[in-house]
Amino acid sequence: MIFNIQRYATHDGPGIRTVVFLKGCSLSCTWCQNPESRSRTIDMLYDERLCLKGCLRCTHVASGFKRPDPTVAIEIDRKILTEQEMRDAADVCPSGAISICGEQSNTDKIMAEVLKDKAFYSNSGGGMTISGGEPFMQHNLAYALFHRAKKEHIHTAVESCLHVPWPYIEPSVDSIDLWLVDLKHVDEEIFQKWTNGQLSLINKNLEKLGEHNANIIFRVPIITGFNDNEETIKAIIKKAADHYSKYGGSGEIHFLPYHTYGVHKYHLLGIIYDGSKQPLDRPELLAFAEQEAKALGLTAILRG
Repeated sequence: MIFNIQRYATHDGPGIRTVVFLKGCSLSCTWCQNPESRSRTIDMLYDERLCLKGCLRCTHVASGFKRPDPTVAIEIDRKILTEQEMRDAADVCPSGAISICGEQSNTDKIMAEVLKDKAFYSNSGGGMTISGGEPFMQHNLAYALFHRAKKEHIHTAVESCLHVPWPYIEPSVDSIDLWLVDLKHVDEEIFQKWTNGQLSLINKNLEKLGEHNANIIFRVPIITGFNDNEETIKAIIKKAADHYSKYGGSGEIHFLPYHTYGVHKYHLLGIIYDGSKQPLDRPELLAFAEQEAKALGLTAILRG
């Protein structure tokens, strides 16, 4: 299942790229800015600002929608909604207040979209990037896409947190030209508390990728309250430097300051956001990170 295909992307690998977003993630990061990517099934978003007063179309096709008072927003019982009812409600909504995130697809359909821009890839050094969610949660589809892209002589990249069993990753290794790997923390306990994940699993996969000579770029999201201190940033940079020293690779580390662009999605999905409500505003910390990376021979890039 996918939830988006973005053409003409320029920040998810070199050149002009098409980014295929696969649904499903094995982590539950408190700060996640794409909560619609977490589940492996479809999600329904409801924007009450677009809802037309007095409209009852959704209530006629799904029992989970009610409007006792025509002057107020729709009441939704998401627990009883079936997938088909969500789709039906979105189909009949005249204003777009109800929308669906998630679409069943297959390798042929996705590659047909990717191949539309093959000429741009050749001219710009771009290609296809598979993102998520966590792409390897759908490891069979990811492998098929990477394999097909290489047959078409298209550069391939993946954005991954590596929080999956190694057998999910291994089949695709030889078909991936660039790995954009999240490096969030170095402390197992803190990592588990904020992401509900196992740092040890990621570290083992990282070692295996090194043994396979994978070309990695590390990306560090700097999150308020989680890793936004000099001690942690320094430890993260050292881990990246140690990996490059042992296995080789790009030598790049990208710093991504926390933003709040996706916070509104939680309301649309009917869930509570527990992360910070303010973007990271720590220019001195970013300067420190760049200096530390440079001191260890890394190329530091700040992403907005």
